[in-house]
Amino acid sequence: MKKVIVVGAGIAGLSAAIYAQRSGFDVILCEQHSITGGMCTSWKRKGYLFEGAIHWLTGSNPKIQLNQLWKETGAINDNTKLLLPDPFFAIESENQILYLYRNIDKTIKQLIAFSPKDKKKLNRLAKDVKIFGNVQMPVYDIKDLKAENPKRMEIGKMLKMMSALPALSRLNKISCKEYLEQFEHPDIKRLFQTVPEEYSAISLIATLATFNIGDGGYPQGGSLEMTDRMAKTFESLGGKILLNTKVKKINVENGITTGVILENEKLPADAVIVTQETIAASQQLFDIPLDDWVNELVKNTKLTVCTFISVGIKTELPGKPLPAWKLNKPISYAGDTFSELSFFSYSGDGEHAPKGSTALTTIFLGDTYDFWKKAKEEGRYKEEKQALADQVESAICRKYPQAKGNIEVIDIATPLTYERYTGAYHGSWMSVLAAGEKLKSCPAYLKNASGVFFAGHRIRSPGGLPVAVFTGRQAAQMVCKHFDAVFKNQ
Repeated sequence: MKKVIVVGAGIAGLSAAIYAQRSGFDVILCEQHSITGGMCTSWKRKGYLFEGAIHWLTGSNPKIQLNQLWKETGAINDNTKLLLPDPFFAIESENQILYLYRNIDKTIKQLIAFSPKDKKKLNRLAKDVKIFGNVQMPVYDIKDLKAENPKRMEIGKMLKMMSALPALSRLNKISCKEYLEQFEHPDIKRLFQTVPEEYSAISLIATLATFNIGDGGYPQGGSLEMTDRMAKTFESLGGKILLNTKVKKINVENGITTGVILENEKLPADAVIVTQETIAASQQLFDIPLDDWVNELVKNTKLTVCTFISVGIKTELPGKPLPAWKLNKPISYAGDTFSELSFFSYSGDGEHAPKGSTALTTIFLGDTYDFWKKAKEEGRYKEEKQALADQVESAICRKYPQAKGNIEVIDIATPLTYERYTGAYHGSWMSVLAAGEKLKSCPAYLKNASGVFFAGHRIRSPGGLPVAVFTGRQAAQMVCKHFDAVFKNQ
């Protein structure tokens, strides 16, 4: 039986390991952290569970092709409860709350009543969203693969997707910020800022379309339970997971991989699938010249970096969802200023927060890696985190006086935190698909290192969990093709 080592137990690594093990290989999954999941994670602090990754899962709807992959890997099953909170997002606006409903018509009807002068442009947005309802991430097999259950692109679905090509071309030319500038009322822009403003407008419309077709559910238990189900699926197939095991190098001899080098030993293998974040992996795991596609990826990838803040409050805050609000006193850190706060709120559900309490999470976008690294080197890392926590606490207590004295935990995960636990370059997640950029797909193998394959959110733009699970499956297929084995998805 051929041996395969998978480096990294995030979504891509778990996916690759499951499909390779199911296809008849002897697979070992090496993970540097004490748990599986990688970037798809959540964590517990003082009785609170803070969700750090999944806020909506593309492919949760059984009608979506991607759903098949989530079920094949065990990420979701027939017993998984999928939540569709509606409204999804809200903001405070003048004397009312504006809601982002999953149903785009309901959202647009509310906004036209709020800002009649934006009616024409709002209706155009709704039209774009409905057109994008026909666009799905296609699930297919690699070329010349021997597969037990071949999966090819479905012609009917492809024809439906083609109807969206004109809109795709138009929206790809502008950023989310530029797209939202068309609206006269500034609060409409605020409501639709669900993705970073520098992303292509496609990202915004695709997200709204996901909600509108009934997809984008939240699997109860979140990231921890979902990745745990995947890990158990892999182990039930006979696979082996080595936690707290950092791969130092990919061993390549005479142009062929022979396994990996750990801290104090070598693990032999016939093939290696690298799912550690690709930029960091290229800089750390190889002593050989890498292909041009890797060098181009390292050089040209625009990173999404964030500071993640979690708050546990021993009282229930009003509003589901909790509306975003403008700050009387902006929050400043790392040379940047934030004049608004928005949180994902989990109120007293017994899972994320104790009864009568609230768990909040928010993301401060911005590449503050160098700021935090310098603070660490100068011995003021904890002080800077505390200073940011104090500002967040003050902002919450000014808005919600009932929170004063009841904030039990404020946990801050910086880019250094993500780097330490996942090995990702600068602690980054996703890749920015900027205006005018084409979707990219990397070859995912090396010409001068036979038996080395890649998977992960960098391998196809724009990344994210769908790309991770798909490229993990693709890497397992490449291993099957390499050894003339039959790929098995079930």
